[in-house]
Amino acid sequence: MSSFPISQQHQHQQHLTSASLKRRKRRRRTTSTRRVKLLFACFLFSFSSCSFVRAFSFLKSSFTDVMNLNSNSSMSDLGKEEKRDASTVAEDSSSGKAEEKEEKRDDASTTAEDSSSSFSAEIDATTSLIAKKAKELEQTLKLFERQRMDLHSPSKEETPSYVKFERRPRRVLGDFNTSDWKAGRATWYGGPSGPGPDGMSIYTGSCGYGQDLGNHFITAVQTDGGYDYGLTEECGKCIEVVCVNGPTRGFEWSELGKWAGCQEPAVKSVVVKITDSCPCNHPNEGNKRWCCGDREHLDLSYAAFDQIAIRHRGVVDLKFRPASCKDQGKVVSYY
Repeated sequence: MSSFPISQQHQHQQHLTSASLKRRKRRRRTTSTRRVKLLFACFLFSFSSCSFVRAFSFLKSSFTDVMNLNSNSSMSDLGKEEKRDASTVAEDSSSGKAEEKEEKRDDASTTAEDSSSSFSAEIDATTSLIAKKAKELEQTLKLFERQRMDLHSPSKEETPSYVKFERRPRRVLGDFNTSDWKAGRATWYGGPSGPGPDGMSIYTGSCGYGQDLGNHFITAVQTDGGYDYGLTEECGKCIEVVCVNGPTRGFEWSELGKWAGCQEPAVKSVVVKITDSCPCNHPNEGNKRWCCGDREHLDLSYAAFDQIAIRHRGVVDLKFRPASCKDQGKVVSYY
């Protein structure tokens, strides 16, 4: 491909064509002058040997032949030049078209590369979006599975053998707004072997029952003083506890939000025995938060809490009333 741009190349071709025409015109003038001199010499020779009229006729006819010859030669040269110019223009046009095609091909190639790059960027962005949505879906599925496990009742292997299940009509539960029921709140503590994650054991209660608890369905009750203050007359009593939605959690306006803490709010109850205290005056920060008199508070054993609430939610609202200790460990569903 030429190193000149198309416009400069056309100007260069036109300059060459003009110079070539000037040289050819100079050659034609030189040739005509030589022919005229030759004819004049012939005229002198004829004048010396022939009559003037015959010499003049010869000169006129010769000059006419010369002019015709020059005219034919000029026309022939002009035709050749026009053909040559047309050929040059055609070549230039062809070259220009070829260069235009090449430029269009380059432009098309550049456009294709840009389009390919843009398409690759779109693919990358789409892939990132799909990965992000997949991660969000995975988190949603984990949350769903967690909630499903939250609502899943303990299996027979997880449920202690002493637990008794019973179904009763809803009317037997009565009205929570009557004086039979008290409103309260519950946390949990302990573990199957005694101590729980916080180190507090169900076997070291303030009532001094040790391991003679009847079963693991027990509770500690709030006391305003030390470990045993105001507890003596409460030891050994049993209460029926129902998990409900309330000020702590379960509603939009609840302190901890709408996340449910109950397995089945206001449906399931469990009967527990009082064996321990939840003193306000205790180095444990949890005691200071829950057991200092703002509300009635029960610290249920892990076994009792698991029957009516979701353990990792930690704290729930309650309704509770006195019950017979012969029903300790009984789980009742009211329908």
